[in-house]
Amino acid sequence: MVLLQSSKDTSERLWNLMRQCCVTQRDTASAIGISPQLLGNKLHGRANYTLRDLSRLADYFDVSIDYLTGRSDIKQPMEVK
Repeated sequence: MVLLQSSKDTSERLWNLMRQCCVTQRDTASAIGISPQLLGNKLHGRANYTLRDLSRLADYFDVSIDYLTGRSDIKQPMEVK
């Protein structure tokens, strides 16, 4: 499993997405297959996000991984033709 350094940008964007979509930390954790406590640790910088976490979060919120990690301000994944 690839561990990615915990990022303030990622946590901020995730908090904002949860607020915008009116979902709880428990709902989000359940959707990506981790415990609410582990998600809380990731949100507060006490645990690192994995690539699997980011991939599942991006799918759940329908945003790109680049958006979640702060590399882009464009929420939607780019379509490849």
